[in-house]
Amino acid sequence: MNRQREVPHAVSGAFVFLLLGLFAVFSTVLVLLGARAYRSISTRSSVNDNLRMASSYLRSMLRANDALDAVSLETEEGVETIALRQIYDGEEYITRIYVYDGMLRELFTDAQMEFEPENGEGVCPAQTMTVAAENGLLRVRIETDGDWSDVCIALRATASEEGSTP
Repeated sequence: MNRQREVPHAVSGAFVFLLLGLFAVFSTVLVLLGARAYRSISTRSSVNDNLRMASSYLRSMLRANDALDAVSLETEEGVETIALRQIYDGEEYITRIYVYDGMLRELFTDAQMEFEPENGEGVCPAQTMTVAAENGLLRVRIETDGDWSDVCIALRATASEEGSTP
């Protein structure tokens, strides 16, 4: 009888380890690429959420306070504000909307109180806000993380007979 001994092949064992090593490397690369893509999408989504929140907030506040002589643009303490005047129980109150210290803020106070921008309640992150009024149209531009959002509102109740701006 002819007995043959099987000789183990070192090449086949090395090939298996090489395949396992390649699998591990490609799996790690895939996980890293996925994490980078997720981080990018998450950041972009956060910026878009902040822009939408600021736009929606401004629109709702301006529409809710669209009354005769209720909306005005003021600069106080070097901060450009949108001032919304309301009368409650015979007393005048002002809601100021402005950007200060990296936040879009709202400050509701008695009309006689001094404006202190640091006391405003933060609404959402924002770096700058510019406001312009022309013929009853209020245009607000807000910057959040390098992106800009424009809000244009036609103030129906504030236009006088001469067509003056708020």
